[in-house]
Amino acid sequence: MSIITLLTDFGLTDYYVAALKGVILSRNPEVRIVDISHEIAPQNILSAAYVLFGAYDNFPDGTIHLVVVDPGVGSSRWPIAVKAGAYFFVGPDNGVFSFALRNVPDYEAFAIKNESLLAPKISSTFHGRDIFAPIAAALSLGVPLGEIGEQLPAAQLLPEPIQVSPYSIKSSIIHIDRFGNCVTGIQRSALPKNGLPETFALEAGNHQVRQLKRYYLEEGGQPNAPFVIWGSIGFLEISLVSSSAAEQLGLRIGDTVRLDLAPKRSRDR
Repeated sequence: MSIITLLTDFGLTDYYVAALKGVILSRNPEVRIVDISHEIAPQNILSAAYVLFGAYDNFPDGTIHLVVVDPGVGSSRWPIAVKAGAYFFVGPDNGVFSFALRNVPDYEAFAIKNESLLAPKISSTFHGRDIFAPIAAALSLGVPLGEIGEQLPAAQLLPEPIQVSPYSIKSSIIHIDRFGNCVTGIQRSALPKNGLPETFALEAGNHQVRQLKRYYLEEGGQPNAPFVIWGSIGFLEISLVSSSAAEQLGLRIGDTVRLDLAPKRSRDR
């Protein structure tokens, strides 16, 4: 049985998610549909790329990941289908697959051009229903990528969400989870082999964070103070015990963060 996952910024108030599922099931009633999330912040491609990266390779080989976070719907950006390792991806060519594709550099990307596989009429505002859902269904039925469209030299990738200098890493908050943890674009791989030094300082908004914890309720350090923690897929997060760091610290997606690996007072010693 084929699996198609759905990841969108549609929410659950309107008919959009149901329409995607209806199109898929009309074409392949036997397919299994799994929701990753429909609560991505509206039009936030980077946040969607992060959430997809956290989920995609937990699924069985052959799973088709359909992503519709598409601020450029109706524009000249390509709709694409991608084969990367054991998985397929369908969605807009706007960088939403960036983290997953950097993990599998020998992927194959195809521009969707076979109109016979699409809806009879294509809305300029709902490509999820009229283009992406039909293509995901076609893949679940075994249609080869070569019949879907024309191979591209590469898919669009977002810029790396960090800027590295000798003593610091500049990034931003790329996602806020439902617990209020603020996920930065800083991955473990960006740090020296010995990881965070004891003297590090992370600046976010008007706050400076100097505590690193291994797990959320680890004792020690300053009580009720923010701390950083490595999330389960290797991104540095800003957190508070039993409270929303985003709300308490006034942080939002897109806010700049700066990780000083050797704060000035340490370098001057």
